[in-house]
Amino acid sequence: MSGKFFIILLLLVTPGEASKSFLSFLNIQNAEMLSFTETEETVIVRSSYRDKQPHSSYLLVKSEDPNVLQVMNVTKTSLGITDFTINLKTFPGETNLTVQLWESGGRQTTLIEEIKNVRVRVFRQTEDSLFQAPIHVNSYIFLLVLSMILLNKCAFGCKIEFQLLQTVWKRPFPILLGAVIQFFLMPFCGFLLSQILSLSKAQAFGFVMTCTCPGGGGGYLFALLLEGDVTLAILMTCTSTSLALIMMPVNSYLYSQLLGLAGVFHVPALKIVSTLLFILMPISIGVVIKHRVPEKAVCLERVVRPLSLTLMFVGVYLAFRMGLVFLGMANLEVFLLGLLVPALGFLFGYSFAKVYLLPLPVCKTVAIESGMLNSFLALAIIQLSFSQSKAYEASVAPFTVAMCSGCEMLLLLLVYKAKRWPFLSTENEKTPLV
Repeated sequence: MSGKFFIILLLLVTPGEASKSFLSFLNIQNAEMLSFTETEETVIVRSSYRDKQPHSSYLLVKSEDPNVLQVMNVTKTSLGITDFTINLKTFPGETNLTVQLWESGGRQTTLIEEIKNVRVRVFRQTEDSLFQAPIHVNSYIFLLVLSMILLNKCAFGCKIEFQLLQTVWKRPFPILLGAVIQFFLMPFCGFLLSQILSLSKAQAFGFVMTCTCPGGGGGYLFALLLEGDVTLAILMTCTSTSLALIMMPVNSYLYSQLLGLAGVFHVPALKIVSTLLFILMPISIGVVIKHRVPEKAVCLERVVRPLSLTLMFVGVYLAFRMGLVFLGMANLEVFLLGLLVPALGFLFGYSFAKVYLLPLPVCKTVAIESGMLNSFLALAIIQLSFSQSKAYEASVAPFTVAMCSGCEMLLLLLVYKAKRWPFLSTENEKTPLV
């Protein structure tokens, strides 16, 4: 067998857009996974081998599972050199592909080059796909949910006390601790675990970007339900979202180099700023209402818990609904890492806060903010930085983390409430900040 490199150039061909291609160079020494999305795909195979006689070489393509991948035809596209086009018909699933280059000389045939066990994964774009129309929601339902979110954030603003706010700014250590965990410790853990579990480069990058995301809006929601420090949670979310404008580009560049991913990675600055404004504006309105119309603020504070619970279940449902598109690409290693990422965030946050002898409500808040990540910012980076096929593969990470973190927090909340159920009070008590 020749030692020459046998190169496959993958072209994702869509009807009427043959020139729109995704380049993934594979060779015998480094055969990565191929991802297909269309029902018909074209693969161009090139080698440096030259025919000894005209038309003496031919390509043999074997699919391990014809129910996933069928070879329609193989065409030699140029004479003299071994340049072939393979037309494939695909079905959802996974299989292995073997490609062999043979030389025919009279009655004798010789194997020239070969690629074995190239992993092929086929998945479909559906109507529920994130890149087309993620979820078809009635406009009235959408407006209702949006109104509930804004009202809930406004109600959280009514729970902020200026005296507590000043105390936080005088003692910013919990905020700094959360930022260090979110932007330094968590990305490194995501990178290290992805290498230990031997994930593909795209999936590893997806997990690293998810780990470097700031705290999500669900952080202060769970801080309320688990009797943490709501004011601190809101400040930590806003601070980490602001720092993400700097730290996400830095981490994306650093870890893309470590993973060997070439290209420019786009950080959605506008999306980060809009997320920050979406948090700050309704909360600021709530603060104003509390000091200008205190009686209205009391009414808003009464609805914050039922609203938070409702939105929590809606958020978990939407994450699962959107994540179903990508579950077909998730293997055991991906699920394991999806479970570990938020769990490690909770563990790091709570442990470090305990080491520094911070109050229990503060320890809970730091843990929640470190584990509840705004995974959809990572999703935005992936969409902007990768072609569609690689974006699908990398998007498994943020959706898996979002679903697992939601489930872990729900389980934690149920256990916490079950333990405290006999001692629950009907009064709405305020928890200390320090």
